[in-house]
Amino acid sequence: MNADMFETVLVPAIFRPYAQALIESARPIGPSDRILDLGCGTGIVGRLLRDRLGGATSITGVDVSPAMIAKARTLAPEIEWHESNAMALPFPDRSFDLVLSQQMLQFVPDPLAALREIRRVLVPGGRIIASTWRPRAEQPLFEALGQVAERHLGAANDKRWCLDAPRLRELFAASGFANVTFETSSLTDHYREFPVRGSTLASGFDVAGLSATELESKLQAIETESAAVLTRFAAPGGGYAAVSVTNVARGVS
Repeated sequence: MNADMFETVLVPAIFRPYAQALIESARPIGPSDRILDLGCGTGIVGRLLRDRLGGATSITGVDVSPAMIAKARTLAPEIEWHESNAMALPFPDRSFDLVLSQQMLQFVPDPLAALREIRRVLVPGGRIIASTWRPRAEQPLFEALGQVAERHLGAANDKRWCLDAPRLRELFAASGFANVTFETSSLTDHYREFPVRGSTLASGFDVAGLSATELESKLQAIETESAAVLTRFAAPGGGYAAVSVTNVARGVS
């Protein structure tokens, strides 16, 4: 999904409300804290922190996507943004007091390496709060639309839902964090529109054997069938509404 669609569709529907909840769960946060927004996307966590804590707060955002970082810089040029891999962060040891990571760890090729890097750049006693989605079966809208897509494209390999609580517990234990806790957080997402095609293409389907014409035909069929599914999630004021649920893990370096 491109950065513009991410910012205009998914941030208002999902990532802004969950970012607000993530920041609230990180309290107390002080203006002297050095904060890393890891896997920042277009920067919604960093922007909300800036608005809450003021311009004197040290906020740094990191994402592996050049397009996401470019968008973040246009939206908040006063924040320090870095294009970088979470498994090899470009910061000295003990650079941060708090790391917030919203829906990033499940996409990293080696999440254990990423967590060890997070621990390296945290001060002793520094905190990490990270979220990863619960399984797709617990996300009613994505489960219903995912079943439509799978009828046309076979089994998905969707990284969004691949790092659930048991594996997350193992990773936090192996990376050396102390005082680790886990809980779930659930919100109702409100979409003005739902990007069926973008969500399908983000689901990890193996489409290498399809010609461009075949893929387009299947995507159009998925969009047509999904329109009927979306009516089940129609919101009274327009758009769509559906419950989602995420894991939230906390640890101390």
